[in-house]
Amino acid sequence: MRAITNTRLFDPASGLDEVGAIVFDNEGIIACGKNISLPPDVSIIDGTGLITTPGLVDMQVFIGEPGEEYRETLATASQAAAAGGVTTMIMMPDTQPVIDDAALVDYISRRARGTALVNVHPMAGITKGLDGVMMNEFGLLHEAGAVAFTDGSRSVMNARIMQKAMSYA
Repeated sequence: MRAITNTRLFDPASGLDEVGAIVFDNEGIIACGKNISLPPDVSIIDGTGLITTPGLVDMQVFIGEPGEEYRETLATASQAAAAGGVTTMIMMPDTQPVIDDAALVDYISRRARGTALVNVHPMAGITKGLDGVMMNEFGLLHEAGAVAFTDGSRSVMNARIMQKAMSYA
């Protein structure tokens, strides 16, 4: 069992913002707060000057996998994310191949479960190939695990397609 003491406990969702301690083990958090008593066998980590928050979510992650694994993989991206306090990555569809197919969304989700240290959720393209011409099958992509839709760094220039995408979302 371990404890981080003298840390700033910050949770915007609950309004918590105070200096206190967190007691935890391999199963999770046991106690958290300002005036908690520490068990005698606890290993103490001094958190003076540090901030402890709920896990962070990175909503715009560009990863080389699939297609450019030499640049970055789900495993290496998740290691960097975990080191920075990120517990969930939302992956952009700007990969090679583009994430615009239900089978690829499923592949990424399964691969992430097997290799990533943090939660990884893929976004899928609004349009096939992110080219702004033909809209993707949102229902199938969502069923496969896509959590959002975007054409990434490209704009959807066709107002009709964008209007349909917004109504389906």
